[in-house]
Amino acid sequence: MAGDDIEGPFPPASEAEWRTLVERVLDGRPFESLVSTTFEGLKIAPLFQRPTNESARAVRQKPGAWTISQRMDHPEPETANQMARADLTGGADALTLAVSQAQPARGFGVRVDSERDLDAALARIDLDLISLRLDAGPRALDIAPAFASMARNRRLTSASLDVDFGHDPVGHLARTGVLTPGRGVAEMHKLLRGAGFAGHLLLADGRPYHEAGAGEAQELGCVIATGVEYLRLPEANGLSLEDARSEIAFLLAADADEFLSLAKFRALRLLWARVESACGLTPKPMRLHAETAFRMMTKYDPFVNILRTAMGVFCAGVGSADAVTVLPFTLALGLPDDFARRIARNTQLILIHEAKLAKVADPATGAGSFEALTEELCKRAWSLFQDFEAQGGMIASLRAGAPQREIAATAAARREAIAHRTLAITGTSAFPLLAEAPVKVLEPTPTAANESPAAGDCVPLPSRRDAEPDERLRAASDEQFRRTGERPKIFLANLGKPQGFAAAAAFAINFFAAAGIEAVSNEGFETAQEAANVFRACGCKIVCICAPGAVSMQALSDAAWALRGAGAARIYLAGGEPGEAETALLAGVAEFICASGDVPAILEDTLAVALGERQS
Repeated sequence: MAGDDIEGPFPPASEAEWRTLVERVLDGRPFESLVSTTFEGLKIAPLFQRPTNESARAVRQKPGAWTISQRMDHPEPETANQMARADLTGGADALTLAVSQAQPARGFGVRVDSERDLDAALARIDLDLISLRLDAGPRALDIAPAFASMARNRRLTSASLDVDFGHDPVGHLARTGVLTPGRGVAEMHKLLRGAGFAGHLLLADGRPYHEAGAGEAQELGCVIATGVEYLRLPEANGLSLEDARSEIAFLLAADADEFLSLAKFRALRLLWARVESACGLTPKPMRLHAETAFRMMTKYDPFVNILRTAMGVFCAGVGSADAVTVLPFTLALGLPDDFARRIARNTQLILIHEAKLAKVADPATGAGSFEALTEELCKRAWSLFQDFEAQGGMIASLRAGAPQREIAATAAARREAIAHRTLAITGTSAFPLLAEAPVKVLEPTPTAANESPAAGDCVPLPSRRDAEPDERLRAASDEQFRRTGERPKIFLANLGKPQGFAAAAAFAINFFAAAGIEAVSNEGFETAQEAANVFRACGCKIVCICAPGAVSMQALSDAAWALRGAGAARIYLAGGEPGEAETALLAGVAEFICASGDVPAILEDTLAVALGERQS
């Protein structure tokens, strides 16, 4: 057979041989140029060795697939109930009940003013067959007795009544600067256990820190420090350490950074096991919730959010989360409709039942990259946790401002990367689509009151989405389009043949579209005067010269002066070599645009000129 000629397996290659080949391809660049650095300063190498020793496994509380938890957030309890029952029929097996006025409700949330409202929201739902997580903010302890009363009225006393009430006073302190009283935890523990609830009263929530811009290690450090505060809280109220542990669940934000997000979920289980051992407890699997990150959601080109949340689910599910809540892809715009909810639900169904992601427990075990990142995150998070403990715990650290300072530095580095386009937001800062059709929401997000926070126990952490600076610029263009039917425009002075200026023109189109500025393009001009004549007739106020890389400085100078004479209020240059561009700037003939500049500042100025709000 012909197969007899096939060679055997490839001989093993050493890392030294691999590095030799890589350095040859780098063509003089140092090998370290392949090492990336996170916003917290963690190093990510291009290749990791396979671990030689067996590492600890990160596994769910129960074997099998994670729980698909669907969000309930419609303000009317009856409507929220109808949507939730449709979700359960469609494949969800858990619910996340977002209560109105709680920050995670994002301006909406189910109105629960009484036990009757709660009963209406959960009518005809078999609570002993599903899991439920309450997202009520500081109202969790007030609503918990209503759950117990409702359970008695429905004669639901089974230990399978699995409800996590989400009481998170430390997270509320971090979000608002106000610490709610911790009294009543022991009494509520007895009430809920007596009513048959098998869930958890307390939640160590990573969302306040993630939304403020925290890195992965910072979120982990804050969460385990919060968990330790919650071990102390019930114990101080008369509960045993074992009972205190049984009341704590955890939640992490799942974003689209595959390696770091997946490693973060694995690391939390290992970190908490270390805490349990230090407390003299035998480690056991925690209840770990995941929610796709609100920080990564965008208003523009929101369909990209479907891809972002799918990656978040992948990271959380493979990283051993017990339950995952997907934020609907239109949530940044308003109250999601049935279609957005169905997409959120189906994202998880496809990954579990078609991609078979839950068939292997902790599939990242043994993978060098994930094991190394998990270990590095554990080290960095544990060091932060020790710093917080040295100051008296998480509450004392928040009062002293330590977590806020740590997170602010990382968040500033993240914003800088977004501003300089080294971190792209697809559909917003990269490849924006000005002609996108509006998506449907049931209600637009209410405008938040711009109030200064009242004096409290600590400086509150902000809640920001990454895309907000670019969205604010785009909104001004949208308003002009709504009023006049036209967007602000920029003329592209394309010099030469299309094959020469095409790359520069494509860059300029996307660069200015991020602020909603529409490019007026063309097939190119042979002379500077020809470009100036067409520019004068088009009615634009601003212009960008797009030229081949080899164009002479004299040609650029001629084009800039001709366009200025034709009335250009701002002249930008794209496509020149960096050294040539600097020469052009010194000559005062053009503004140079590039991805490494302060893009939002340039776009803000450009937009103001295009809208007539600023003179040249």
